[in-house]
Amino acid sequence: MPTITHFIVPADDMERAKKFYAELFDWKIEKFPGPIDYYAITTTAENGEEGLGGGLGKRENPQEAIVNYVDVPSVDVYIAKVEKLGGKVVVPKTAVPGIGYAAVCIDTENNTFGLWECDEDAKMNQCESCGMPVEEKTTSKFDDRYCIHCQDQQSGELGSKEQVREGSINAAMQFMGKTRAEAEKMANEMMPKLPRWRE
Repeated sequence: MPTITHFIVPADDMERAKKFYAELFDWKIEKFPGPIDYYAITTTAENGEEGLGGGLGKRENPQEAIVNYVDVPSVDVYIAKVEKLGGKVVVPKTAVPGIGYAAVCIDTENNTFGLWECDEDAKMNQCESCGMPVEEKTTSKFDDRYCIHCQDQQSGELGSKEQVREGSINAAMQFMGKTRAEAEKMANEMMPKLPRWRE
């Protein structure tokens, strides 16, 4: 039977939130590997056994609240069930590479909850030029290895290094809710690992 497996706490000030929860509940909060500003939370029960795990991430909109994720055998199957029962999907199925897939939904009472599917083979579709996640709307029509920000949709030519950097920054701001400074930091960290652009 599906059960709550994980929770995510959104924060306006990551350091302030880390300090609050670490000191209040003695939770262990450690940076998750990768360019995204995300921290893993480890909780411990009174008997010393590890409790429910969670995460701490940057709040992306003012109304965002704590989201509980329910472990399901298939996110796709449960998305279909959510919609059939009158709920809505607000964040589509998204890969967490090497870990699994997640989606965020709203129930019939306007409560937000997440779906989680474990899958060690999960891969995120990622632009090989700028490193940003790509989905159906942002994949280049010429080559699905690239996003619409990096490959010109008239000529099919890859953008220059500066165009790709600016596209990556704009995509992070538009689709991930990052500030300009946060998006620039992400681009600077990802782009040297994916040097595919026109010099």
